[in-house]
Amino acid sequence: MEDSRVVRDRRMMARPQWLVPICGAILFVSAYPFVPAIHQFLLGPSLSEMILSLVLFLAVFAVFSWIVSRASHVTNERRGAIEGGLENTEELKSEARQLLEEHGISISGAQLEAARIREEAREHGARVISEAREQALMDARRVVEDAADKIQESRTNSLTELHPQIAEIAVKLSERILGEPPYEQTPSPS
Repeated sequence: MEDSRVVRDRRMMARPQWLVPICGAILFVSAYPFVPAIHQFLLGPSLSEMILSLVLFLAVFAVFSWIVSRASHVTNERRGAIEGGLENTEELKSEARQLLEEHGISISGAQLEAARIREEAREHGARVISEAREQALMDARRVVEDAADKIQESRTNSLTELHPQIAEIAVKLSERILGEPPYEQTPSPS
Protein backbone atom coordinates (compact mmCIF):
# COMPACT_ATOMS: atom_id res chain seq x y z
CA MET A 1 0.00 0.00 0.00
CA GLU A 2 1.47 3.27 -1.06
CA ASP A 3 -0.89 5.49 0.91
CA SER A 4 -0.56 4.76 4.62
CA ARG A 5 -3.23 7.22 5.77
CA VAL A 6 -6.15 5.77 7.63
CA VAL A 7 -9.51 7.13 6.55
CA ARG A 8 -12.01 7.18 9.43
CA ASP A 9 -14.56 9.53 7.94
CA ARG A 10 -17.67 7.38 7.87
CA ARG A 11 -19.81 9.79 9.85
CA MET A 12 -19.04 12.82 7.66
CA MET A 13 -21.81 13.82 5.26
CA ALA A 14 -21.05 14.31 1.60
CA ARG A 15 -22.14 17.98 1.65
CA PRO A 16 -22.06 20.34 4.65
CA GLN A 17 -25.83 20.69 4.97
CA TRP A 18 -25.61 21.50 8.66
CA LEU A 19 -23.96 24.88 7.92
CA VAL A 20 -27.03 26.45 6.33
CA PRO A 21 -29.32 26.40 9.38
CA ILE A 22 -26.49 27.45 11.69
CA CYS A 23 -25.57 30.39 9.49
CA GLY A 24 -29.21 31.47 9.31
CA ALA A 25 -29.53 31.28 13.08
CA ILE A 26 -26.39 33.38 13.61
CA LEU A 27 -27.61 36.00 11.12
CA PHE A 28 -30.96 36.09 12.85
CA VAL A 29 -29.33 36.52 16.27
CA SER A 30 -27.04 39.26 14.98
CA ALA A 31 -29.99 41.09 13.45
CA TYR A 32 -32.31 40.51 16.41
CA PRO A 33 -31.46 43.74 18.27
CA PHE A 34 -32.59 45.67 15.23
CA VAL A 35 -35.90 43.90 14.74
CA PRO A 36 -37.92 45.95 17.30
CA ALA A 37 -36.64 49.12 15.71
CA ILE A 38 -37.83 48.15 12.22
CA HIS A 39 -40.27 50.98 12.28
CA GLN A 40 -37.38 53.37 12.72
CA PHE A 41 -35.91 52.24 9.40
CA LEU A 42 -39.13 53.19 7.76
CA LEU A 43 -39.09 56.55 9.42
CA GLY A 44 -35.46 57.12 8.75
CA PRO A 45 -32.65 55.10 10.21
CA SER A 46 -29.75 56.79 11.67
CA LEU A 47 -26.46 56.61 9.92
CA SER A 48 -24.70 54.96 12.86
CA GLU A 49 -27.27 52.14 12.99
CA MET A 50 -26.89 51.56 9.27
CA ILE A 51 -23.10 51.46 9.49
CA LEU A 52 -23.19 49.19 12.55
CA SER A 53 -25.62 46.84 10.79
CA LEU A 54 -23.51 46.82 7.66
CA VAL A 55 -20.30 46.16 9.63
CA LEU A 56 -21.92 43.36 11.61
CA PHE A 57 -23.39 41.87 8.45
CA LEU A 58 -20.02 42.01 6.64
CA ALA A 59 -18.20 40.57 9.68
CA VAL A 60 -20.64 37.67 10.00
CA PHE A 61 -20.61 37.18 6.23
CA ALA A 62 -16.78 37.10 6.13
CA VAL A 63 -16.53 34.69 9.07
CA PHE A 64 -19.13 32.35 7.64
CA SER A 65 -17.75 32.51 4.12
CA TRP A 66 -14.32 31.53 5.52
CA ILE A 67 -15.86 28.72 7.63
CA VAL A 68 -17.94 27.43 4.72
CA SER A 69 -15.02 27.53 2.27
CA ARG A 70 -12.77 25.76 4.79
CA ALA A 71 -15.44 23.15 5.54
CA SER A 72 -16.06 22.52 1.83
CA HIS A 73 -12.29 22.26 1.26
CA VAL A 74 -11.93 19.71 4.10
CA THR A 75 -14.98 17.85 2.83
CA ASN A 76 -13.54 17.70 -0.70
CA GLU A 77 -10.21 16.43 0.66
CA ARG A 78 -11.94 13.75 2.67
CA ARG A 79 -14.12 12.80 -0.29
CA GLY A 80 -10.98 12.46 -2.41
CA ALA A 81 -9.33 10.31 0.28
CA ILE A 82 -12.39 8.10 0.51
CA GLU A 83 -12.61 7.72 -3.28
CA GLY A 84 -8.88 6.98 -3.41
CA GLY A 85 -9.38 4.41 -0.66
CA LEU A 86 -12.24 2.87 -2.61
CA GLU A 87 -10.10 2.68 -5.75
CA ASN A 88 -7.28 1.16 -3.72
CA THR A 89 -9.78 -1.28 -2.25
CA GLU A 90 -10.95 -2.28 -5.73
CA GLU A 91 -7.34 -2.84 -6.82
CA LEU A 92 -6.64 -4.91 -3.71
CA LYS A 93 -9.86 -6.84 -4.25
CA SER A 94 -8.87 -7.68 -7.83
CA GLU A 95 -5.39 -8.73 -6.65
CA ALA A 96 -6.99 -10.89 -3.95
CA ARG A 97 -9.25 -12.53 -6.55
CA GLN A 98 -6.25 -13.19 -8.78
CA LEU A 99 -4.31 -14.70 -5.85
CA LEU A 100 -7.34 -16.77 -4.91
CA GLU A 101 -7.56 -18.14 -8.47
CA GLU A 102 -3.83 -18.90 -8.47
CA HIS A 103 -4.10 -20.65 -5.11
CA GLY A 104 -7.15 -22.54 -6.37
CA ILE A 105 -5.16 -23.71 -9.38
CA SER A 106 -2.20 -24.72 -7.22
CA ILE A 107 -4.52 -26.50 -4.78
CA SER A 108 -6.20 -28.43 -7.60
CA GLY A 109 -2.75 -29.33 -8.95
CA ALA A 110 -1.71 -30.51 -5.49
CA GLN A 111 -4.90 -32.55 -5.21
CA LEU A 112 -4.21 -34.18 -8.58
CA GLU A 113 -0.63 -34.91 -7.50
CA ALA A 114 -1.88 -36.37 -4.21
CA ALA A 115 -4.37 -38.57 -6.08
CA ARG A 116 -1.60 -39.75 -8.42
CA ILE A 117 0.68 -40.53 -5.46
CA ARG A 118 -2.12 -42.43 -3.70
CA GLU A 119 -2.78 -44.45 -6.86
CA GLU A 120 0.91 -45.24 -7.21
CA ALA A 121 1.00 -46.27 -3.55
CA ARG A 122 -2.00 -48.57 -4.08
CA GLU A 123 -0.36 -50.14 -7.13
CA HIS A 124 2.93 -50.53 -5.26
CA GLY A 125 1.08 -52.07 -2.30
CA ALA A 126 -0.74 -54.48 -4.61
CA ARG A 127 2.59 -55.47 -6.21
CA VAL A 128 4.20 -55.99 -2.81
CA ILE A 129 1.24 -58.09 -1.66
CA SER A 130 1.27 -60.22 -4.82
CA GLU A 131 5.05 -60.69 -4.56
CA ALA A 132 4.68 -61.66 -0.89
CA ARG A 133 1.93 -64.14 -1.81
CA GLU A 134 4.07 -65.67 -4.56
CA GLN A 135 7.03 -65.91 -2.18
CA ALA A 136 4.81 -67.45 0.51
CA LEU A 137 3.42 -69.96 -2.00
CA MET A 138 6.94 -70.85 -3.14
CA ASP A 139 8.05 -71.23 0.48
CA ALA A 140 4.98 -73.35 1.23
CA ARG A 141 5.67 -75.59 -1.80
CA ARG A 142 9.29 -75.96 -0.75
CA VAL A 143 8.25 -76.79 2.83
CA VAL A 144 5.66 -79.32 1.55
CA GLU A 145 8.24 -80.89 -0.79
CA ASP A 146 10.82 -81.03 1.99
CA ALA A 147 8.24 -82.61 4.30
CA ALA A 148 7.23 -85.10 1.59
CA ASP A 149 10.91 -85.98 1.05
CA LYS A 150 11.43 -86.41 4.78
CA ILE A 151 8.28 -88.52 5.03
CA GLN A 152 9.42 -90.68 2.11
CA GLU A 153 12.88 -91.04 3.61
CA SER A 154 11.45 -91.85 7.02
CA ARG A 155 9.08 -94.36 5.43
CA THR A 156 11.94 -96.00 3.60
CA ASN A 157 13.99 -96.11 6.77
CA SER A 158 11.04 -97.52 8.70
CA LEU A 159 10.44 -100.18 6.09
CA THR A 160 14.08 -101.20 6.04
CA GLU A 161 14.11 -101.37 9.83
CA LEU A 162 10.77 -103.13 10.12
CA HIS A 163 11.25 -105.63 7.27
CA PRO A 164 13.43 -108.06 9.28
CA GLN A 165 11.14 -107.70 12.27
CA ILE A 166 8.08 -108.44 10.14
CA ALA A 167 9.68 -111.59 8.82
CA GLU A 168 10.50 -112.74 12.33
CA ILE A 169 6.95 -111.95 13.53
CA ALA A 170 5.52 -113.85 10.54
CA VAL A 171 7.62 -116.88 11.39
CA LYS A 172 6.56 -116.80 15.03
CA LEU A 173 2.94 -116.45 14.01
CA SER A 174 3.11 -119.38 11.61
CA GLU A 175 4.74 -121.50 14.38
CA ARG A 176 1.87 -120.74 16.69
CA ILE A 177 -0.71 -121.51 14.05
CA LEU A 178 0.89 -124.72 12.84
CA GLY A 179 2.41 -125.73 16.05
CA GLU A 180 5.78 -126.66 14.57
CA PRO A 181 8.65 -124.71 13.25
CA PRO A 182 8.53 -124.16 9.49
CA TYR A 183 12.00 -125.44 8.93
CA GLU A 184 14.61 -126.86 10.99
CA GLN A 185 17.88 -125.47 11.14
CA THR A 186 20.54 -128.00 10.72
CA PRO A 187 23.76 -127.42 12.36
CA SER A 188 26.28 -126.32 9.95
CA PRO A 189 29.32 -128.45 9.52
CA SER A 190 32.10 -126.61 10.86
